[in-house]
Amino acid sequence: YDWTTDECNQLVNDILSVEKDDRGTHFIGSIVFIHEGTYSTSEVKELVIIDGQQRLTTINIFYVALYRFAKDNGLLKDSEMLYNMFLVNQYVQNESSKLKLKQTDSNSMAFKAIMNSTENQFHSYSNVIENYNFFRDVISEDNFQTIINGLKRLIFVEISLERGKDDPQRIFESLNSTGLELSQSDLIRNFILMDLEPKDQNRIFENVWNPIEENARDLSKQKSLVSDFIRDYLTLKTKKIPNKNKVYVEFKKLYAQKSDDDFNQELENIKLLSLHYKKLINPNIISDPNLRREIEYISRLEINVAYPFLLQVFEDAENGVIDSETLLKVLKLIQSYAWRRFIVGLPTSALNKIFMTLYSEIDHEEYYDSLELALIRKKHSSKFPTNEDLRI
Repeated sequence: YDWTTDECNQLVNDILSVEKDDRGTHFIGSIVFIHEGTYSTSEVKELVIIDGQQRLTTINIFYVALYRFAKDNGLLKDSEMLYNMFLVNQYVQNESSKLKLKQTDSNSMAFKAIMNSTENQFHSYSNVIENYNFFRDVISEDNFQTIINGLKRLIFVEISLERGKDDPQRIFESLNSTGLELSQSDLIRNFILMDLEPKDQNRIFENVWNPIEENARDLSKQKSLVSDFIRDYLTLKTKKIPNKNKVYVEFKKLYAQKSDDDFNQELENIKLLSLHYKKLINPNIISDPNLRREIEYISRLEINVAYPFLLQVFEDAENGVIDSETLLKVLKLIQSYAWRRFIVGLPTSALNKIFMTLYSEIDHEEYYDSLELALIRKKHSSKFPTNEDLRI
C-alpha cells in the first residue's frame, strides 16, 4: 500500500468539492476484478482485485476514520451505519470473512489496528496508520456529513474478468488509471501472482514475496528497495545490467515459462538472496561487529554496483564455501579497490561491468587469492591502482 497523505489530501479535496459544488458525481477510475467463483466460506464470495487496490484501501481507511469519529462523538446511529454497511459483513459467522477489505500483506495488521483502536500499539511504520491519522485530523463536526455525502457521489468503472478466458496481467499492465505510477516491483509481484488461484496467491505471497519485500526495505528510511534488489538479482543471473525502467520486462522475459517447478525453486532462491541484501542495505542489523563495520564502510562508499557480486559472496559464506575471515578480507579488498580508483580519478562508470562478471573469475579453491589476482589483472579504466599510482 503506497498512497501517502498527498494522495489522501487530493481525495479529500475531490470528495468535499463534489458535494459543496453540487457537481453530481466524481469519477475515480476503474476497479478491475476476477469474478469467478472463489469462496472462503459458504457465506461470502471473494472478488480478487486486479486494479484499484490503492483507491479501495484508502476509501476503506477513510470510512474507518469516519466510523471512529462518529463513535467518539456519540453519533451512535452513524457509527453503526458506517461499520455495518461499509466496513464489515454484518451477519457472517467466520471471523476471517468479517472485514470487507481482505488484504494479504502486513498492511492488514495495521488496518485491523485502526479498526480496533489499537494503532498506538502498532510499532512498525505503516501508510495505513499515517493516512488514518490524516483523515481523523480532517474530519470535524462541520464537515462530517458533507464527507459522507461526497463519498456516496464517487463513481467508477467496474471491469469484471473471468479466469482462464481473460488475461489479467496484460490488462493490468495496459490500464491507465488514476493513482501512483506502478513500480517495477509492483509489476513483478503481479506477474508472479496474477494467474494463480487465490489460495496459491496467498501461499506464494506470504511465504515468498512478502519476505522479499520485508528484506529489501531500507529500515532507516522505511523505503522499499525491491526494484533495486531484483535489478541486482537479474544482473547476477544474466550478467547484464537491466535499465531501471526495464527490470520488469527483463524479469518477465527470463521467466516467460513460469508454470514449472524450476520457477518456484528460483523464487525461493531469490528469497534467500534477499536475506543477504537486507544486510547490505541495513548494516546495523548485523550482529558480528567486524562484519557490520565493513558493510557500513561499503555503504558509505556508495558502491551499490558491487551488490550483485556481494550477494553471491554472502551466499558462499552462508553455504560454508568461505569462512568469516575470508569474507572480511574480500570486503576489505573491494573497499581498497574502490578507494584507490577514487583517489586517482578513475571513472566510476566502469565499475558496473567489472562487478557484473567478477564472480565468474573466482577459483573456489583459492577464493581470495584468485579474486585479488583478477582485480590486479584489470587494465585501463578497470585497473586496480598500485601504491606507486597513489604516490603520483
